[in-house]
Amino acid sequence: MFCSKCGTRLSEGSTFCSRCGVQVAPVVEQVAADVSPKSRLTTSLLAIFIGEFGVHRFYVGKIATAVVMLLLGLVPVICVVGIVLLAAASDSEDPPALFWVCLGLMYASGFAVSIWALIDFIIAVTGNFKDSQGKIIKKW
Repeated sequence: MFCSKCGTRLSEGSTFCSRCGVQVAPVVEQVAADVSPKSRLTTSLLAIFIGEFGVHRFYVGKIATAVVMLLLGLVPVICVVGIVLLAAASDSEDPPALFWVCLGLMYASGFAVSIWALIDFIIAVTGNFKDSQGKIIKKW
């Protein structure tokens, strides 16, 4: 352990620096105060299994980005329904242009939100994901 002010090496359990007299105990309390009470395991599991709908972000309190993920995650579902309806209503062998638009939207939004959820999962597993208050989610 080292002094945060002068860098002097301190013995374990020291509360004051022997060189400059700075109190070192509040630093440990500050680190503990910056840790979120949310579960890292829960955040990680939600991110990997249903992260495409932003559930893990709702869990940690990041509502705005959770809603964005939810909307992006619903686009492929809506597009699949649209594609099925277009295919059922089409009399010709060639699908209408709207079919291709729906297909493109489905793949683009699905890919984007899946990558976003995967990145969130990796950040959560490594213990660097933060909750809505900026506290790191470290506790398993």
